Amino acid sequence: MQGHDEKTLLAKAKSGDEQAFMALYQKYYSTVYRFCQTFGGIDRDIAKDILQESFVRAFRHLGKLREGQKFLSWLLTITRNRCLSHLSKEENFGKKHSAWSLETELFSVPDNLEQIETERQIALVHQIIDDLPSGGMKDCVRAFYIEGLSTSDIAQRLDIPKSTVTTRLDRFRNRIRKRLLARLMEL
Repeated sequence: MQGHDEKTLLAKAKSGDEQAFMALYQKYYSTVYRFCQTFGGIDRDIAKDILQESFVRAFRHLGKLREGQKFLSWLLTITRNRCLSHLSKEENFGKKHSAWSLETELFSVPDNLEQIETERQIALVHQIIDDLPSGGMKDCVRAFYIEGLSTSDIAQRLDIPKSTVTTRLDRFRNRIRKRLLARLMEL
């Protein structure tokens, strides 16, 4: 199934082709997994559970995907809802949810511009990471956003507590949010 475009894979998946399901799963696994981990309070095991549940829901309801709607956007919406559902069971959910909702709104992109905007945003994030001073925050941020490592893996690699990794990632997000938005508006 490698080499098939998304539209072909979706058509085959809608008709029940298991190889198409697997190809879509493999294509988007790491993106969805990293997306789950951007929600504070979701560890690696929970992220994997949410990821699996999101794909199952997406595949069960593939017929609901609107014509022209991007599968990844739809899948990430399902994943976001699963993450928020999980987190709603935790304390302090209200404060966290408000912050995530605002962040999601700020970074949302219409489907027809998604690929171009995503590429520009990725390039911009890489540039911002490269411009960080050397040290612990840069090491954590590079490992998480560039290498795709989990917070647990980063903690193990850097021989620091997982909470330190999470704190550094949160501080990075807070520090660059305004800069990133200003730069994106310039592009």
